Amino acid sequence: MQDFKRTKLESSYNSQRTEDFSIINGQPSVYKQQEQKITQFDEQASEISEYQENKSTSLKQPLPIIQQNIEKSVYESQIYESIADSQPGSEIQALIQQKKIQDQKPIYLNIMVVGQSGLGKSTFIDVLLKKKLGTGQIIRDSTLQIQEIQGQIYNNDLSLNIKFIDTPGFRHQYGLRSWLKLLCTYIHNQFNTYKLRQTQQYESKEKFQKLSQQDLDERVHVCLYFFSGPRIQAEDLQALKKISGLVNVIPILAKGDSYTKNEIIQLKQQFNDLISEYHIDLFKCQCNNSYQEKGQFGITPPYVIISSIEQFQVGNHFIYGRKFPWGICDIFNPQHSDLSILYKLLIGHYCFELISLTEYLYNKYEQKEKEKLKLQLSTQNWLRNLLRYFFNF
Repeated sequence: MQDFKRTKLESSYNSQRTEDFSIINGQPSVYKQQEQKITQFDEQASEISEYQENKSTSLKQPLPIIQQNIEKSVYESQIYESIADSQPGSEIQALIQQKKIQDQKPIYLNIMVVGQSGLGKSTFIDVLLKKKLGTGQIIRDSTLQIQEIQGQIYNNDLSLNIKFIDTPGFRHQYGLRSWLKLLCTYIHNQFNTYKLRQTQQYESKEKFQKLSQQDLDERVHVCLYFFSGPRIQAEDLQALKKISGLVNVIPILAKGDSYTKNEIIQLKQQFNDLISEYHIDLFKCQCNNSYQEKGQFGITPPYVIISSIEQFQVGNHFIYGRKFPWGICDIFNPQHSDLSILYKLLIGHYCFELISLTEYLYNKYEQKEKEKLKLQLSTQNWLRNLLRYFFNF
């Protein structure tokens, strides 16, 4: 009886199980889709594993030498470019390079030499051209008209163009008034030439690019005024008063070998007292430099100068100087004159400040010319209105 129940239960269980399978088999599409997804996932997983294995084996294999070098150079260049682009100072280095190019532009320094006749002005120019600038010696008995003499100094990237303007002296060839008119007319003409060139460069962009690169400067930057003792003359004070309003003036005590040391010190003190009394505005260097070389003849300016183109052999070298019964005077020896000190200051320390102050004097001259033109126009308008009032035209 029990066996019969057991077999009956097993048959019912088997029949129920077959019914369940029949229900599942009754929806074959759902089952097949799930089975396809599982197989696709297995295939993708196998492909990924194969790719990773191939990649790991390829990285382990060494590259050829040429290919390694190419990839390394490209990589390094990319690193350098990224560093250069990100480095804050890269544009500063480019700016410094451009500044160096700008600094290589030539410098123009125009020096006018004026004073009474017979004080050695032309000889002073000649000896500087010969000794310092290496140009040919120019000997003139006397200067009858204004002459321009060029000299150049080249040193590495520096180009200094010096123009000496030799002028006739007053008293012999000219009276004081006509002589001052000659000098002032020349200075005005140089101002006007500079102004014309500055105006022309703004006519077009091409002219500006061309003329602005030249940096020409025709203006007179400094005037060396020669005077002599035994006392300061009124004519010199009048001339200094007139010229100092147009150009930087540095006074020169000429014929320094004609005085004793005490006489030179007294003449310098007398000159500076008169300059202060008559309110004459001479050049005073305000540049910041540590060069404070002093001569043997008291305060400067004025500078004591001895002019000579004669050469004498002293030991194994030749010097420019003058021969006396008691010895030879070397004009470039600081113990004998201030010429070497003046040249060093003029070129090495005063140059840029003289050019800067010339810009101030030029603008001041332009302002006066505009005011003068404005006054002339107002006067003409006043006369025109007056004539219209009386004559009805």
